Order: sequence, then structure tokens, then C-alpha cells
Amino acid sequence: MAEAAAQRFVGQRWRRWLDRRIPPSPQIRLSQRNIFIFPTQTGFVFGGLLILLIVGAINYQASLVYAVAFLLGSMFLMTILYTFRNLSGLTLELASTRPGFVDEDIEFVLKVGRPKGRGREGIQLGWPEGIKQWAELYDQEADTIRLFMQAKQRGYLRPGRLLVETYYPLGLLRAWTWVDLEIKSLVYPRPIFGEFPHRESGSRSEGELVDPFGSDDFTDIREYQAGDPTRHILWRSYARSDAVMIKRYSSYLEPRLWLDLEDVSGSTEERLSRLTGLALQATRLENEFGLRLGELVIKPAIGEAHLEHVLRELALYGIRER
Repeated sequence: MAEAAAQRFVGQRWRRWLDRRIPPSPQIRLSQRNIFIFPTQTGFVFGGLLILLIVGAINYQASLVYAVAFLLGSMFLMTILYTFRNLSGLTLELASTRPGFVDEDIEFVLKVGRPKGRGREGIQLGWPEGIKQWAELYDQEADTIRLFMQAKQRGYLRPGRLLVETYYPLGLLRAWTWVDLEIKSLVYPRPIFGEFPHRESGSRSEGELVDPFGSDDFTDIREYQAGDPTRHILWRSYARSDAVMIKRYSSYLEPRLWLDLEDVSGSTEERLSRLTGLALQATRLENEFGLRLGELVIKPAIGEAHLEHVLRELALYGIRER
């Protein structure tokens, strides 16, 4: 327990120091202020052999050994410069991300750029918990890197500081940095698919007149709008005039579908997952649906924008930070 407490204390101090040294920012340019460099295990072995050469040259007064030792020492010093310059001047920023569901790999697209001049190669990026990717900027000044991290819970996924490192050119030294690009992505509950909540069937006298998309009486024709059911598109008219038109109907329907947290069973997370699955099913079937989450009510609607609104509220249910 004492060891764990000590590790937490050191970790907190380290993170606070990093926040001061390399403040979080949507775009970061690497320089001597935020690049660290240190010999690798191979570099230490190389340094030890170099010391042995110098000691042997001093003992035996061997000019050739002196020359070899100084040559290798100069090469080591040049390697420090080249390793540092391989990261210096790079710019990093988040290009895009997309929401996903729990247990999925969430994609983050990063843009890595370099200044004009000498190319860069052998640069590795990634998070400790994820798979690292390589960036090669030898023939181009910018590159996009796709990184993935598994979502383990709903809400906002924050991968944390990104590790950028290089061992270029000889592997004797490692240059690295930890950057915080303020990356986050929304994670929806893992969908559980099932049957829609049971509703009593309505009759024509008990139902409500719904406009615009029923199935009985033709009403009129208007231009297509985002979210309209594609099954009502007049494809022949579109082929003749390039205008996308929609048939509208009026019909008496039973009350619209409501997805209510109180109507599904299980733990809170299971109920949110079931509502997520039902929302996806309703959208795929082009059915209007609304959502009730305690005091939050989203009126029935249809379309991808409505689905995204519903999924967002399900993802952030009970989470203070929005």
C-alpha cells in the first residue's frame, strides 16, 4: 500500500510538472523546451566501449586507438544533434475524430507537419495503452496518422498525453516528448438490440392525424428535406429534372414510439444500452421516436441528426461534464 501511495504521489508530481513544462494545447510545435533526449541501452554500451578505448589509448600511447576513439566520440556527439533535430520543429494537432460505442476502437486522426527543408523519418506516435504508428516525413511536409484506443466506458474518452519518440539515426539515443492535444471523443453506450416496448394498438378513431408521412391518403408533393424517409422519393421525377421530390401522406397512427428509461429493465448501464439499440433500430426502420431520460424529454423525430442527439444524451446521462 505504501508503495502504491508513493507511485501515485510521484505520478501526480510528474503530471503537474509536465502541465507546466508542456501546457495542453490543440496544436503544439516541438522545440528544445518540450523535447527530452537520453542514451538508450545501446548508447550506454557504446559509451562504455568508447571509454575503454580512451583508457587503452592512454595506457599504450597508441595513436591509432586515439584516432578511432575520437572518431567514435565525434559520431556520438553528431548523433545527439541528429536525433534531436528529427523531432525539433514538428507540429502536431488533432485533425478529426468520430464517436463510437463502448468496446469499439475509437479512431483519432492526427496531423503531423514539419518545416521546409530536411525530411524526417523514424518517428513513432501513440499512447501507452494503444498501438503506436510510424510517421515518415521524408518526401512530404505533412502526414496524417490514425491512432486507435478501445473505449471501455460511455462518456468522453480522453486518451491523455501522446508519446512522440524517435531513435533516429543509429538507435544510440532516444528523443521523446509527451504532448497533450486536448483530445477527446464521445463514446455511446454499447447497443443491446431487442423488441420495442409494448404499446396498445390504436384504432382509426383513437389515433392522431400524423403529417407528413403516413401510409393511407395522399396529401401533396414537396421537395426532399434531410431526414425524410427515402421510400417516399419520386425517383422518376428526379431522373427527369434532377429535383428530389417527396410524396406526403396523411394517416391515423397509434401514438409515436417513445423510448423511456423507466420502460426497460436492468442496471442503469444495461437500460441505457437497450435504449441505444432501440434508437438504432428505429432509425434504420425510419420510424419516428422520442426519448425520456428522467426530466429530459426529446420530442419524436426522425433522421441521423435526431439519432445523434439521442445517442449523445444517452452517452452523457448522469455525467456532469458535458
